[in-house]
Amino acid sequence: MRQETAVARRRAAARPPTEQPGTATDHPPGPGARAVDRRGEPDPSDGAGARREPGHRNEIVVAGRVTAEPLVRELPSGDRVATWRVCVARPTDTRYAGRGVDSITCASFDQDLHEGIRAWRLGDVVQMSGELRRRTWRGREGVRSVCEVEARTATLVRAAAPGHDGRKEPGR
Repeated sequence: MRQETAVARRRAAARPPTEQPGTATDHPPGPGARAVDRRGEPDPSDGAGARREPGHRNEIVVAGRVTAEPLVRELPSGDRVATWRVCVARPTDTRYAGRGVDSITCASFDQDLHEGIRAWRLGDVVQMSGELRRRTWRGREGVRSVCEVEARTATLVRAAAPGHDGRKEPGR
């Protein structure tokens, strides 16, 4: 019995906070619910006390191959944003015919994250977590929009082989 309890504790500790008992994955939150960690404290990843509608959630994890190296640029507001693109292979059993990959644009305003991704190169396999965002603007062709991932975390999973840019060779 004691061994089972220790195993259960290790499994619970290994689970991400969103999968801890008593969180949204177990049951829908009630009125006035707020994100908390497993100790019952406000969840720091919840936007430092940001108000959320009960039951609303915007979390995404993307892992794929870098197809556009990170570019950091300064906006007119003075903010700095890094943008990059990854290619993610679709499952073979997808109902969407045609392309076997999705090209996903990622962005981050986090200066610390900018330092970590600066060394990424074409072909590197990376993983990000964050929120899905839709930007809309008015251009010469009318109203335009794009969906992208606003990354909170970014990790190099595997560096590309030297001399490899991540593209398939012609004829293969």
